[in-house]
Amino acid sequence: MNKLNIYLFENLGCYYIFDVNRNRILPIDEITFKELNDKNLQDVEYQSTKIHSLMEHGYLLTNRPEKIYHPYTDMVENLLDSDLPRICLQVTQGCNFRCDYCVYSDKYENRVHSSNVMKWETAKASLDFLIVHSSDTMSLDVGFYGGEPLLQYALIKKCMRYITKKIYGKPISFTITTNGSLLTEEMVEEFLKYNTKLTISLDGPKQIQDKNRVYLDGSGTYDIVSENVKRLCKKYPELKKNLNYSMVLDPENGFEIIENFVEMDDDLFKDTSILTSIISQKYRKDDIQYSQKYYEEWEYSKFKYMLYLTGKFSEKYDSRIMRMIFLDMISFIKSTRNNYAPLSSVEHHSGPCIPGQLRLFVTTDGHFFPCEKVSENSEIMNIGNLKQGFDYAKVKNLLNVGTLTEDECKHCFAFRNCTLCAMVADTGKKENHNLSKELKKKACKRIRYEFDDKLKDVCALKRCGFNLDKFQINGGLK
Repeated sequence: MNKLNIYLFENLGCYYIFDVNRNRILPIDEITFKELNDKNLQDVEYQSTKIHSLMEHGYLLTNRPEKIYHPYTDMVENLLDSDLPRICLQVTQGCNFRCDYCVYSDKYENRVHSSNVMKWETAKASLDFLIVHSSDTMSLDVGFYGGEPLLQYALIKKCMRYITKKIYGKPISFTITTNGSLLTEEMVEEFLKYNTKLTISLDGPKQIQDKNRVYLDGSGTYDIVSENVKRLCKKYPELKKNLNYSMVLDPENGFEIIENFVEMDDDLFKDTSILTSIISQKYRKDDIQYSQKYYEEWEYSKFKYMLYLTGKFSEKYDSRIMRMIFLDMISFIKSTRNNYAPLSSVEHHSGPCIPGQLRLFVTTDGHFFPCEKVSENSEIMNIGNLKQGFDYAKVKNLLNVGTLTEDECKHCFAFRNCTLCAMVADTGKKENHNLSKELKKKACKRIRYEFDDKLKDVCALKRCGFNLDKFQINGGLK
């Protein structure tokens, strides 16, 4: 008999089932937990009354996919031909910073800084490509990426004016990721006219920012970036409506110093969003080291924020950083209320978007990649170019990354909550023409650990008194 597709776990002295088919967490008593854990319902005759009751209500199914195949595979051509909402232009590979953890630094396999810049002919062809392939979209977005994209401000301005004149009947927005050092009043005025969302990279207070984010000569960047942004926000208050910060956390440092910095500097952070990430391990030549101090301060901050969400702590503990972290957790809680159909015989784990469809990345020389995060040296990640269009076979191969670990995926409790795409299985080297099963399996192990942690955090949050309905009535996270 097939085993139940469930995941059993304990947290803070309580017992739970995560039902993979229903995507729900169920509290159970210790006796039921032990029975499920010991026999896993191999014989119906030994099932308890409580287990029978769960099964009668549609839980504890054995459904698992028999084949891993992404349901969008057969729709790839249609979606890429007419439903392309966004394009991201690599306007330069140069930068005026030399950040220690940058993917263009010598610590990573995939990229190096260069003097390559995108020519107007390439930019124009990219924008025309977006227009032709977006007939079914409701809106458009054009992103500008580097290096440091503001080194190519004249090209960016030309692109904005060109596509705005070419598009009729649908809204268009622009996004720029910048280090903030080159931002001027003229640029801000231009960006405000064109509904431009700015994401500024700022990693913390002076001692943190100046450790990793430096100029070519090694000098720090905090003073110039922070003073520049504050000055521009003071002169153009409306700038903050479209301003985000990207904060890369270095786990060798503590976490509390970052959180205190964000909470205390309203001139920089008030009315903005903060997106945090850990220094990327992908394509890196060495391993990222986590300090014990970082772990302890991170977990303590999560605990305080749980108490704030449940009304046990005051607004003083409304952490701007934790707010974004808990949005993901609350989104998962909402998803557990959905009525999921049992897994079918043909499925693919969640995680992959259609490569190139949501964030098509065009390099300075007009080559296509799924997004800006993947290696430009990787042959397998090169999914086309402006002259020949998309390589649909490559796109489909990347979309079906789950086939690398088919047996493991069929039995994985994180199947419906996986976040992995083909990038995790890419070596980043030009000579490799196949995705790596070993890299995928390594990433799978991390995902299972992270999802187990999320399940326990959700249970802890609920035990602290979190009520989703009350939370939504009160307006959610502001």
